[in-house]
Amino acid sequence: MKKIKVAISQRIIPHYRLPVFAELASRENIDLTVFFGKGFKTGSQANTIKAEGFKSKKLFTFFLNYNGKYGTRQLRVWHPFLIFRLIFSNFDVVIAEPTTNFYNDIFIFLYCKLFRKKFIWYDSGSVPKNERPLFRRMIDPIVSTFIKGADAYITYTSYADKSLLRDFPINPQKIFRAQNTVDISKIDTELVSFQPFIDKKKADLNLNGFKISIYIGGIEQRKKINNLITATTNLNNEGISAKTLIVGDGPDIEWVISNMTEKEKLHTVFVGKQINEATLYIMLADVVVLPSAGGLSVIQAFACKKPFVGSKDIEYGGIKDYVSDGENGFLVIDNDIPDLQLALKKLFTNDKLYNQCCENAYKKSKELTISNMVNGIENAIIFSMNQ
Repeated sequence: MKKIKVAISQRIIPHYRLPVFAELASRENIDLTVFFGKGFKTGSQANTIKAEGFKSKKLFTFFLNYNGKYGTRQLRVWHPFLIFRLIFSNFDVVIAEPTTNFYNDIFIFLYCKLFRKKFIWYDSGSVPKNERPLFRRMIDPIVSTFIKGADAYITYTSYADKSLLRDFPINPQKIFRAQNTVDISKIDTELVSFQPFIDKKKADLNLNGFKISIYIGGIEQRKKINNLITATTNLNNEGISAKTLIVGDGPDIEWVISNMTEKEKLHTVFVGKQINEATLYIMLADVVVLPSAGGLSVIQAFACKKPFVGSKDIEYGGIKDYVSDGENGFLVIDNDIPDLQLALKKLFTNDKLYNQCCENAYKKSKELTISNMVNGIENAIIFSMNQ
């Protein structure tokens, strides 16, 4: 059978997407090329060091960035030569990153409609229209045209499914779930190989004798890392020796530090971005925490047999696909430090509960494979070609 020529347009290729694209490219009926551009130097909107395992093309980039709600730069780009790449290579299917890649989506949609190619909309979910920021409401008529004109839809979470069906008269059979995940296939091996280094690493970081909550990801104001730092530090006032371990980098690290008290600085350890040793750092901790927006650290936590604590609002509530409250972690009220502190206290002081959450977390991780995610993407591609 002739291979389906598939293009994926992304602003960047983050390191955690490499295994997803490599797996999709390995499918026997898929000929994949990923187009991307220049990103930021640090944080969650930075490119991987090297894109490998699949065909990719880095494009000339115009930056159209803006400052988000917390003053953090948000990456918005236009790749002016993308449409010519699509035309000259005659792709059968193009998968569009959602509204974060709005300016490129315009030309992707035009290509697909003018040349009768298949257009797939990749959706992460959206809040109701009356809750959207001004610019998003301004572009909604155009985005709605994209969504209504799509041949199939790929979604990250159940919330994305629901929000599409809430806002558009879409046939549910056109929606394909590619449950968002990261590659955890090597973690079982890493849990064994890193075990001999735990005691020394804890001693080096002065973590011995403390309950450890770890944040791993981009350092941005919107992720409310200071709430975790405060909650963990407050536990010491209740007689629970605790520290916060921060793994990652990003544009707002100085802001985070400048908004810490002296006591909080005594109970917080920053170690920078640690891609190759991420598993080791999670093994040092008792619980993985994401106080607010975004991130896939929940997958890594579960694969490392650690409970997860995070905001109920992560991925617009899509976090509930992963976390069952009180079974493999806790979901807390967003921006509510006492609620976050209480969840940590439950895990730090109840050994039976903690051990049950660890066991259930590991079981859940076995459902969240790259292969299952790619199955959803491939099924959407094949479905679109049969329309």
